[in-house]
Amino acid sequence: MKNNLKQHLIVVIFLSILSLLTCLVYAENVEEIIEAQKELNTASNEEEMTRQKQQNLLNETKDAITMGKEEYLRTCSLCHGIDGKGHGVYAFELKVPPADLTLIEKKNYGVFPFSKLYKIIDGRKEIKSHGARDMPVWGDRYNSESWMYTNAKNSETLVRGQIFELLLYLETLQK
Repeated sequence: MKNNLKQHLIVVIFLSILSLLTCLVYAENVEEIIEAQKELNTASNEEEMTRQKQQNLLNETKDAITMGKEEYLRTCSLCHGIDGKGHGVYAFELKVPPADLTLIEKKNYGVFPFSKLYKIIDGRKEIKSHGARDMPVWGDRYNSESWMYTNAKNSETLVRGQIFELLLYLETLQK
């Protein structure tokens, strides 16, 4: 009977050790699983934050495009037309027909020349390669208007903002 008790005790000890080892292995796996879940949650939170930032930027851009469209309709459409094709109500009075603004990107090999257009619209710096300036100098007009809304220190920022919004809108007209 003592041998049976010893064998039984050995089996119980063996099973206890096996059970303990199983628990330790399981515990390590649980820790790995918990760590992996934390990483997934962190990645998911980062993705959500990125999506939210993109959505906020999109909303801000939509607002800027809306403001650019309003400016376009108020100032540019008289010559370039509501659709930007150059058939505005004053187009027939001009010596040089207004440009079709829907083809800017196409004429520049698929690239919207943001910086070049900014300088043309602003117009305060003469660009010799453009030849005679037929289009009004909007930078001066925007600058003089900005004084109604802000001080001299910040007026240039308002001018740049108006031109930027106008360019964002013009980019939406491209075919």
